[in-house]
Amino acid sequence: MSDVNMPKLSDTMEEGTVLEWKKQDGDEVHRGEVLAEIESDKASFEIEAESDGVLHIVVDKGSPVPVGQQIATIGGEAPQRQEKEARPDERRAEGGAADEQQTAESEESGRRDDQEPSPDQADEPAEQPAARSQEERPAEPEAEPSSARAQAPAAEKEPESPSDGQGSPRDGLKVSPLARRLARETGVDLSSLSGSGPEGRIVKEDVLAAAEKAGGRRPAETQPSRPQRRAGAEVEVEEPNRMQATIARRMTVSKTSVPHFYVTVEARVDEAVRMRQQLKEMVPNADRVTMTDMLTRACAIALLRFPEVNASWVDGHFERKRSVNIGLAVPPAQGLGLLVPVVHDVADKDLVQISIESRQVIERARSGKPSQGDLEGGTFSISNLGMYGVDEFSAIINPPESAILAVGAIKDVPVVEDGRLVPGKVMRMTLSVDHRVFYGATAAQFMAEVKRLIENPISLVVPPDQSAVR
Repeated sequence: MSDVNMPKLSDTMEEGTVLEWKKQDGDEVHRGEVLAEIESDKASFEIEAESDGVLHIVVDKGSPVPVGQQIATIGGEAPQRQEKEARPDERRAEGGAADEQQTAESEESGRRDDQEPSPDQADEPAEQPAARSQEERPAEPEAEPSSARAQAPAAEKEPESPSDGQGSPRDGLKVSPLARRLARETGVDLSSLSGSGPEGRIVKEDVLAAAEKAGGRRPAETQPSRPQRRAGAEVEVEEPNRMQATIARRMTVSKTSVPHFYVTVEARVDEAVRMRQQLKEMVPNADRVTMTDMLTRACAIALLRFPEVNASWVDGHFERKRSVNIGLAVPPAQGLGLLVPVVHDVADKDLVQISIESRQVIERARSGKPSQGDLEGGTFSISNLGMYGVDEFSAIINPPESAILAVGAIKDVPVVEDGRLVPGKVMRMTLSVDHRVFYGATAAQFMAEVKRLIENPISLVVPPDQSAVR
C-alpha cells in the first residue's frame, strides 16, 4: 500500500485542489498512469501513479488539501473487498427481506474485521466523519459512495473509449489537460489533430486553431466556468480561482511591503538582431533563439559579476544565491494565471541551451504539466512585453527575488552615430529593485553591464566561463 499525497510543485504552494480524478475509486492503475489533475497557486498539472495497484480515493474533487496530505492510496485489496461488498446488495435486490439483509450485514462485518484496510486507508472522502463504526459500513452499498458520485460527471464528460475523440489516456494520444478541456468545450475531435508540442503532444494552441478553422467557439467562450453573479444591470462580478487569488495576494504584498525603485536604460540592438538571424541560418538548433533568450544569457553573465543582485532579503538578513535561476514571465493561458517558469543554472548554459530549455519549461507550464522545480527556485526574473508593442513598463518584483527586468519593444528610430543621424533599433529596459537588498549605484552598474552585453552580442555566444565572476 502506498500513499498518494498532495505534491508541493512550487516554493509558494501551500495547498492544492483536485480538479478532476482521471481514474475511478477502485480502478486498477499502473505506474506512470495519470491519476488526477491538480490546481495549485500557479498552474494546473497532472499527477501520475508511482506504483501498480488499486486506487482508493480519499479526497473528492474540489476540496482544498494542504501540501503533503494524503489524497488517495494505491493498494491491492479493493477487488476482493468490492466483490464481497456486492453480495449483500445483490441479495437485497433479489429478495429485499429484512432477515437476509441483517444476516448479510453480520457476515460482512465479520469479513471486514479480517480483511478491511485500516480506517486511514478506507476509500471514504476526507470530509466524511472519521468515527463511523464497523457495524455501519456494510450499509454503504445501498447508496453510491460520495467519491464515486463525484466521479460520475467526470466520466460522462470524458469517455475513455478510443472513438470518443477526446484524447483520453487509453487512446494513445498525448494531450495536455488544458487542451483536452478546451476540446470538450469546443467540440474539437482530438484524434484528428497533429500535436505541435513535445513528442507530438496536443496543446492548447492546436485545439484553438482547429476550433477557429471549424468555426467553433472563440477562446473567450472556453474559459473554465467559475462562480458568477450579477450585481446590477451593468456589472458582472466573477469570483477568482485559487491561482488568481494567490497571485493577487502575493503581488499586493510585494508592492506594499517591498520598497521598489526603478532604473531604465535604452540599448542599441541592431547587432543583436543581425546576430540572431545569423544564428538561425548557421547554427544547429538555434533557429528559435529569441531576444528574450539573449537577454536571459546577458542577465546571467551580469548576475555573476554582481552577485548582490542575485540575492534576497529574508527575515532581516541577506541571502546570496549560488545558482543563477531566471524566471520568465509568460502570458496567462486559458484557465491559468500568470506563470513564471524557471530556467535553472543559466550561468552554466550556452545560448542555444537556454533557448531550448526555456521553450520546454514554458510549454510544460502552459500545458498544465510542469515538472518538479519548473515553477520554483527563481533568483531573478524577466518580463518581456515587447511583442505586444509596449515601449516601456515597470514590473512588480516576484518575492523572494530582489529584482525583475521589464523589456519593451524593439523600435526603429533615428539615432545619432558619430555626429550623423542614422536609423537604428533601440530597446528600453527597466529594472525593478528591492531597495533593502541593493542600492541605486549597484542597479545602475548592473544595467550598464546588461546593456553592454546586448549591444555586443558576440559575448553571448562565448561558452560560459566561471572566471568572469569578480
